[in-house]
Amino acid sequence: MTVARRPLRAVACAVSLLLLGGCAVVQRDEVAAPEAPSSPAVVITTPVVQPYDVVAPGLKPATAPQPTTGSGITTYADPFGVYASVCTLGFLARYPGGQVVAFTAGHCAELAGKARPGRNPVARYLTPDGGSTPFGEYIKATRSTRGQDIAIIQLAGSDVAPVARAIGPVRGVSRTEDLRAGRPEICVVGARTGKHCGVLDDVTGTRVTWAGIPAVEGDSGGPVYARWPDGTFTAVGVVNTVHTRPDGTGTGGGTGTLIAADINANEMTLLGVS
Repeated sequence: MTVARRPLRAVACAVSLLLLGGCAVVQRDEVAAPEAPSSPAVVITTPVVQPYDVVAPGLKPATAPQPTTGSGITTYADPFGVYASVCTLGFLARYPGGQVVAFTAGHCAELAGKARPGRNPVARYLTPDGGSTPFGEYIKATRSTRGQDIAIIQLAGSDVAPVARAIGPVRGVSRTEDLRAGRPEICVVGARTGKHCGVLDDVTGTRVTWAGIPAVEGDSGGPVYARWPDGTFTAVGVVNTVHTRPDGTGTGGGTGTLIAADINANEMTLLGVS
């Protein structure tokens, strides 16, 4: 296009010289438009977790001399205290009236309920001697297709260890909007696998999903918490499910239910807060 314009401009000037007595030809240099600045690519790194057995029969669940966040609890026990399956105890909190409660997964309460039809299921924690000890009753158990899978245990006493040593002190409870805005690292503590941290995948309503955490069956109900860039921790929820492949092995993905709604609605105080 530039080459075609110059002869036309020359002809126009010739005509102008004859009719008007002159013209001015202005030479303009061709200047390339500046390139738009490139935006840095946002790279989300997902920890790689090799396939693993989600049943994990060789992993013994953690025991404790008293109800402790992250320790094993039975979902069913015979009259002698021998357990058939296990879940994990989540965060502990206190009602305004002083009652101490603990969180775990709703499906753990459903299994425990089969041992006491028509009555509140009894919660039992696993003891170092290989048995289990009753420490309270389930007063709430919710499980729905919308991501709610949470239970509350009211403890019979107050002799508890609020936060597992694997976690450290927490500084409050994170809500859905906090997690969305901050995108912290997500960690869980399971009675079978201990502590592992991974990547926050998504949080919608009261449901949180993650990647890169090799939790197994038996870790259900365990505490889910956030590790923030400044090194502080906040409580998030309880473990609900472990994602599996078609061959039955784990992928490292999982889901949990947030506890902020229950904490706020009941004006509870989270125990173990520094």
